[in-house]
Amino acid sequence: MPALTSDPSRVPGYDLAAPTEATALAALQRVFGVDRGRESWAAACLSAGLVVGFIRSPDSLQRATSALSAQGGAAATVARSITIRMRTHARLLAKSGATTTGAVR
Repeated sequence: MPALTSDPSRVPGYDLAAPTEATALAALQRVFGVDRGRESWAAACLSAGLVVGFIRSPDSLQRATSALSAQGGAAATVARSITIRMRTHARLLAKSGATTTGAVR
C-alpha cells in the first residue's frame, strides 16, 4: 500500500510533486543555460500577461507554458514536457483520490 502523505501536491506512492514555476524554470535552464533559460521564461510570462515569480496556480502555469510553446524550437519542447507532467500529475492525483475514498474505476 502506498504511503500517505500530508502534502496535497504529492501523489501518494509516486513521489511526484506537481510541477511549479520553479520546475519549469529549472527545465529551461538545463536546456538553455541559466541566463537564456531565465530570459525565455520571462518572455513567456510577459506574453501570457503573468509576472515571473508569481505563478502559483496550475492555470497560470499552463498559460505560461502555452506562451513558452509559441517560442518554438527547444522552448516548445520544454513547454510540452511541462504540460505532460501537469496532466500526468492531475490524473495520478485524481486516481489516488479515487482509491483512497473507496471509489472504483
